[in-house]
Amino acid sequence: NERPRIFRLSEDRAVINRLGFNNRGLDAFADHLGARAHRKGVVGANVGANKDSADRAADYVLGMGRVWQHAAYVTANISSPNTPGLRGLQERGALEDLLGRMREARGMLEAAHGARPLFLKVAPDLDEMAVRDIAELALTYSLDALIVSNTTLQRPQHLTSDNREEQGGLSGQPLFQISTHVLRLFAQALEGRLPLIGVGGVENGLTALAKFKAGASAVQLYSALVYQGPSLVARILDELDGLLAAEGVDSVSDIIGAEVRA
Repeated sequence: NERPRIFRLSEDRAVINRLGFNNRGLDAFADHLGARAHRKGVVGANVGANKDSADRAADYVLGMGRVWQHAAYVTANISSPNTPGLRGLQERGALEDLLGRMREARGMLEAAHGARPLFLKVAPDLDEMAVRDIAELALTYSLDALIVSNTTLQRPQHLTSDNREEQGGLSGQPLFQISTHVLRLFAQALEGRLPLIGVGGVENGLTALAKFKAGASAVQLYSALVYQGPSLVARILDELDGLLAAEGVDSVSDIIGAEVRA
């Protein structure tokens, strides 16, 4: 998408982006990913579809094929709000077609290069029926986790930044309640049968703890790193130690889904 594509909402500890998967193309991406193969660490590849594609499911299959051998895990992003119509892939019929074709491709890729976890990244702007459909299909097609969630198109009334009306996906602190609500819905629908990765507004130990209690097995950070820097990860871990002790538990695993089970 055209520049400008990213806007800080500093007063709201938030970001709006309308990136639209801007990049130099799949080959350049896969080459860069392959060039770091000797380095340690977990690096996942996030694949999407071109906005002008006649067959978007084919784009995902092609993307999977190019990054599979270089990635620790692969995420199919069907929830970016910045590629027109992409979120339509979350509808049951379209999602069945996509996941069926990805499962077929996955079998061949695993035979050639070995197994990789395959995740699906969903939007926070889903109703309960859509959550149930996605959860059912994620199990049927043997996905390894759901990432809940991408950015939101909602604009909460409490936003104060001058950039609050910019088009694009909203992330950061204002996304926390919205994304945690849909995370809880997925946890209720799945009943522990599939791991969930909580994303959206995680900026300290308390918000990370809330994601775990709502059903997440892990969390991801994005916008908070803009405002607090990479040392935030260590601070969250330190804060979680104290919070878990206050809860009377020894491990995050002891509180995963506590709110859903209650």
